[in-house]
Amino acid sequence: MTMTASQSDPTSPRLPADQGLPDEVRFRFIGFDVYPKHIPRFWKSDTEAAGYAKQVQHDSGVSSLDRDFSLLHDVAIAKTDKLVLTAVGVVMVLTVAMPWVHYRTATGGDFSLSWPGVLGTLLGGIGTAFSGGFAVGVSAFFGLIAAIATPLLGAWILAMLWTKAPSDDAYQVRLRLPLQVSYGVFFAGLAVIILSLAGGQIPGFANWGLIDPGESYGIGTLLTLISYGPYAVLGAGMVAGVKSGDL
Repeated sequence: MTMTASQSDPTSPRLPADQGLPDEVRFRFIGFDVYPKHIPRFWKSDTEAAGYAKQVQHDSGVSSLDRDFSLLHDVAIAKTDKLVLTAVGVVMVLTVAMPWVHYRTATGGDFSLSWPGVLGTLLGGIGTAFSGGFAVGVSAFFGLIAAIATPLLGAWILAMLWTKAPSDDAYQVRLRLPLQVSYGVFFAGLAVIILSLAGGQIPGFANWGLIDPGESYGIGTLLTLISYGPYAVLGAGMVAGVKSGDL
């Protein structure tokens, strides 16, 4: 005997809206068969459940099931982190006033170059830097990028840190970008140090009148020449970049 279209198959699953189904069948249909005997209790105790129920009754009537330790209560950025990033931004901006290069001349005097001096030297000598070797040329390029970008990043971080945003999510998104870009100046400075291991010659280095270090270029020469500015770039760039991973 064939089954007509008007007849239903008794073995086919019935919809939850069907009446008369036992709870066991209905729960299995909507997925409650996953660990049915080990479903953890939401409230830790009856006292906790009663406390939240009382809170809802005294409030505006809008129920909130999140607990005090929920991440929903976390602020977008902690006050301590905000102060640290403020210091990072200020240090980056102040690199324009820091000495970047320091050395002794043959006459026994001390000579230093601040950010404008280093910027002018690199801009004017980037074309001839490669004549001293590939490593020297690339180092000059990375140094120029770091020198230009660092104070701009510092101002950008401070602006994103201390201006209002439409929401906490928007605040974190816009702050994360300059912090991530700060990794760039850190790795640019790190690349200069690594490339110095290859050595080379700086064009016109002898005309600087140095007595320490000598005319050749290497890691020893670099560490002797650099002053507070490059170290500030490395430190601030690393701290800002690491913090971007927390947002």
